[in-house]
Amino acid sequence: MEQGFNIDYKQWRQDGLPENIENTDFPVLSKGLNLFDYMNVTGYLYCRFNQFCIPNFDEEILSQSSDRKTYRNSNGVVLMERTVPSIEGTKSYSLPHEIDFEIKTMADYLENRYRFVGNIKNRVDDLWIQQNAEAYYKQRDYLTALWVHGPFAFLRDVIGTENAMILPYDEPKMIEVMLNDHLETSMAAAEPVICACKPDMCFIWEDCCSRSGPFITPAVFDQFIAPWYKEWKSYLNSLGVQWLMLDTDGDPLPLAKRWYETGVDCMQPWEVNAVDMLKFAEEYPGYTIMGGIYKHMFEPGDSTQVGRFKSTDYRNAINEELERVLKPMAKRGGYIASLDHWAFWGATFDGYRYYSEHLYDYGKANNIHKNLTCSYFIPTHT
Repeated sequence: MEQGFNIDYKQWRQDGLPENIENTDFPVLSKGLNLFDYMNVTGYLYCRFNQFCIPNFDEEILSQSSDRKTYRNSNGVVLMERTVPSIEGTKSYSLPHEIDFEIKTMADYLENRYRFVGNIKNRVDDLWIQQNAEAYYKQRDYLTALWVHGPFAFLRDVIGTENAMILPYDEPKMIEVMLNDHLETSMAAAEPVICACKPDMCFIWEDCCSRSGPFITPAVFDQFIAPWYKEWKSYLNSLGVQWLMLDTDGDPLPLAKRWYETGVDCMQPWEVNAVDMLKFAEEYPGYTIMGGIYKHMFEPGDSTQVGRFKSTDYRNAINEELERVLKPMAKRGGYIASLDHWAFWGATFDGYRYYSEHLYDYGKANNIHKNLTCSYFIPTHT
C-alpha cells in the first residue's frame, strides 16, 4: 500500500514509465491507468467534507517577492512560505511559517464561532457526490476513506501549532469548546458523505509528533483528545464504518497505546529515523501497523545515507530493508507493507518497481498477478 507519490515524473518517464500512465499523487478513478495501477499497489481513495470556516475568512496575498510570499488563508491564518522551483509532476514547496491568527482567544473564537458550526449544507459537495459516490463504493482497487482532520490537526490549522500546544494549559475551556464544536460539526457533515460513498474506513490526519516525540502530553491527550476519538469512533461504527486509520509522523510512542485504546485500528507511517516500529510491534502484538519501510532505501549511494546500508546498489539496499522489516512483521501478522512516508523524490523508477515486485517474497496480498509476466507487469484495471 502507498499513501501517495510525490516524485519526479519527468525523470521517471525518461527511465521507462510509459506515457499513458497518468500522473497522480493519490489514487483517482479514471478510464486509464495511473501510477498505483502500474506499480500494483493500493492506496486511499479519499472522500471529504469541509470541517473549517464557512463562511471563510477573506483570503489575501499580503506581500510577494521572487522567493517568498505572505498571505492570509481561508481560516484567518497569516502564513509566509518560500517559493521553490517545482520539479515537473510534483508539488515542491517549503513548509509555511505561521505568523498570525484571527483566533487567539476565547473571545475571538466566540465572535467567529458561526464559521465553525452549522452551515452543514455548504460543507458537503452534493454535485461531487452525485457524480462520484456510486463509483467510489463499487470500485475494489482502493480503500475508500473518509478524510478527517483529527483534533490536534484541526486546532493547528486554526490557531497554529504553538497555540495548539500551549492553550490547553492557558485556555482549557476554549480548547474544549472548539473541539466539541469540531466534533459535532464533523458528525453532521460527514453523515451524507458516509451514506453516499459507503467508505471502507476513516483516515484521520493528525501529524502531531516530531522526531523527538508528540506535541502534546499524555495528560493533555487524556483530557482533550481521547474523548474526541472515542466519540468519533462510536459515531463511525453507528454508520457502518468499522476501521479508523491514524496518520502521524515522527515518534508517536508516548501516545501510541492511548490512540489504540480510544478506537484507532491502525497507525502509520512509523518513520524509521524517528521511531523503532519493530520494537513497538513486538511489545504490542495485537495492534495493526502500516509503514516502517525506510523510504531512502532507493538512494543508498546518497551522501546522506553513508553507513546506512551494506551496499550502494539499490537492489541490495531494498533487499536488506525488506528483510529487516518484513521478515519479522510477516511472522507477527497485523501488518500492511508501506514506506515510512510517501514515495518522495529519492524513489527511482527502477527502484520502486523492484520494491513492489519483491514484496511478493513476503506475501503481498495481490500475488495472483505474480506469474502473469516475465518481469514487471501492468495489472488489469478493474
